[in-house]
Amino acid sequence: MAAVYIDRVVQASAVVAVPSAPGRVALVGFNIGPHEDLYFVSALRELDYTKESPGFATFPKAVPKSPQYYRVQCSRNGRLDFDISIRDERFNIHFAQPVGDELLLACSRSCRRSAEDFDLNGRVYGRDGIFRREFLLGDGIETIQSTADGQIWTSYFDEGVFGNFGWRDPVGASGLIAWNMDGEKLYEFEPPPGFGSMADCYALNLAADDDAWCYYYTDFALVRIQNRKVTSAWRSPVQGSHAFAIADGHAVFAGDYQDHDCLHLVRLYSEAVAKLVATFQLIDDRGEALHVERVIGRGSRLYILSGEGVHVIDANDVVARR
Repeated sequence: MAAVYIDRVVQASAVVAVPSAPGRVALVGFNIGPHEDLYFVSALRELDYTKESPGFATFPKAVPKSPQYYRVQCSRNGRLDFDISIRDERFNIHFAQPVGDELLLACSRSCRRSAEDFDLNGRVYGRDGIFRREFLLGDGIETIQSTADGQIWTSYFDEGVFGNFGWRDPVGASGLIAWNMDGEKLYEFEPPPGFGSMADCYALNLAADDDAWCYYYTDFALVRIQNRKVTSAWRSPVQGSHAFAIADGHAVFAGDYQDHDCLHLVRLYSEAVAKLVATFQLIDDRGEALHVERVIGRGSRLYILSGEGVHVIDANDVVARR
């Protein structure tokens, strides 16, 4: 990507404070649901998410030594919508999304020990906190987003695509999968003509039930999938972003390999052409630089977790400032 001077700023609006969870050891999950609802997953017991091997390399763990106690909170329209206690969950949880009237919790990792023995890392609970069922979503999950009608979309990073943890024929080999709420596959990604396959799905954005967008390595391709069919694709000038939002004829990417705290406005033309229009620095409501800890794109909005608050940027506002 060509060098671009940052000479403009965009102010992110504070949406909600991270809900209080007495006894919280760590906030281990943050995500956005299909109705602009914010999901927070807190671990209330000591974390056992990683392990060290000889040489002091660190690897993630799917299953901790002892079951974890989680608190899942949902904020909608600035108010706490529900607060659920999940006791004695045997997996390390990274994601929470609604599936109909139920709640999907998921671990990003799954170990395969044999053809009949592997981790079922999709965990479905009722709103009463009672476990309902489990199914396999595959190893190496980058992110999960669900739709209002109960579809579950999972994207995968490179280990999920190429295989690790005993997976020689990994579930996530396509890089992006849609499932129904019972864990049955509905769709697997196939690259559009002229584009390579996914090595790593960097970002996912479910703009609507029938409108999914993804951005992936190594082509840095931005792809639109409508009714589970690829309808458009562009080669993005932005490299290394992990979230984006969509406005009319534009995409706004959050960060890149060099700077996680900026925004790139990209114009989407026909014939797979995309051009960088402007780069902005993020500031908060006080006019201070906003440090991005986690960011998620849904539709035209980017939701930014920073410190104890969540801020939002609407891509339409960024387009208006160009």
